[in-house]
Amino acid sequence: MRDKPKHPVRLTNKFVAKLTGTEMWWDDDPKTTGFGVRSYPGGGKSFFIDYRLDGRQRRYTIGPFPRWSTEAAREEAKALRKQIDRGIDPAGDKCARRTAPTIQDLIDRYVEDHLPTKTLVGLRANDEKKMLAEVGDKLGRHTKVAAIHGGDIADLHRRITESGRPVRANRILAVASKMFSLSLVPKAGETLPWRNATQGNPCKGIQKNHEEAKERFFSQSELTAISDALAKYSGGAADCVRLIMLTGARPSEAMKARWEEFDREPGYWVKPSAHVKQRKTHKLPLSPAAIELIDRLRKKRKGQWVFPGDKPGAHLTVLWRVWDFVRKRTGLGNDARLYDLRHSFASIGAGGGLSLPIIGRLLGHTQPRTTQRYAHLADDPLREAAEKITTVITGAGKPSAEVRQIRGQRS
Repeated sequence: MRDKPKHPVRLTNKFVAKLTGTEMWWDDDPKTTGFGVRSYPGGGKSFFIDYRLDGRQRRYTIGPFPRWSTEAAREEAKALRKQIDRGIDPAGDKCARRTAPTIQDLIDRYVEDHLPTKTLVGLRANDEKKMLAEVGDKLGRHTKVAAIHGGDIADLHRRITESGRPVRANRILAVASKMFSLSLVPKAGETLPWRNATQGNPCKGIQKNHEEAKERFFSQSELTAISDALAKYSGGAADCVRLIMLTGARPSEAMKARWEEFDREPGYWVKPSAHVKQRKTHKLPLSPAAIELIDRLRKKRKGQWVFPGDKPGAHLTVLWRVWDFVRKRTGLGNDARLYDLRHSFASIGAGGGLSLPIIGRLLGHTQPRTTQRYAHLADDPLREAAEKITTVITGAGKPSAEVRQIRGQRS
């Protein structure tokens, strides 16, 4: 330290109060070696403790006078001295806490490191950023990542639920969980994680709100109305929606489609692993209608994207305008989602007798349970067949018109 040392004195509130200018005094209590007070020209005074640890001279500021009385500062110095004797560096720990990552730092890390790895486009990516912003507002953007515990997350989830948004609360909880999972591993270029394994992910164990599955399957007449509406919409976005209808693709996969994915094997759409949710190359055979659409678009192709965006060199990123046009034109209502075209593609296959594994392969599912949602639709043809059979059996010996009709169909 550069300050000129003085002989130790017994520090008291009266002694400290009289200090003026720039002065530094150490206490004479042998149990608080290094404990002292420093005064400043402006009248401020603060207590500190000097110590040496691992060959380095350090100073830890306890607090200002008179907020800290001399006796309170002396007792704090005794406690700190015990920590120092055990090898704990209070100044180092304080510096680490001061520079520790905050919730805003973790949000920035999520946006920079994780968001680009997801198959999110346009509105969905913006929506995820809105959820991150809400996490930051409710947890406190300057709150240290290591200071968050399960109770904070449970309170966040509860408050959003009580605001009348139970499903949104679940979605924000999922985003927060992924965000805190990032904090458990060191960031690139760093050696320590932002939260240790003992602290863990504070989102784990938080009970989600009950949700009713919302899956809509468009009827044949509704699909016809959608096609008619798309024919009246100008722009490449309408063709992108057509491709989704004809292939059951996710909207993000269609918007990111490159010509090389269709040129690699004629009659197939070879989606790269980077563009699909399952992170595995998906080879999808194209129907004649889909091939006809691709051939038509190929005649006016420009650049690498099948559906170019408004910005030069970028792909299409927005489909809400064309879908809003379709909903208004067909009267489907606001509950009709673009993603329901994918569900409808699968439902038609299930209703037509295709097996769930086949449907799963068309949709690019890697887990059978993902396709299981269409099981009840796959059962419909079987139920219809069973009803026909039992009608014949129960009608045996009863020359009803229906039985005679079935027998007439056999002959």
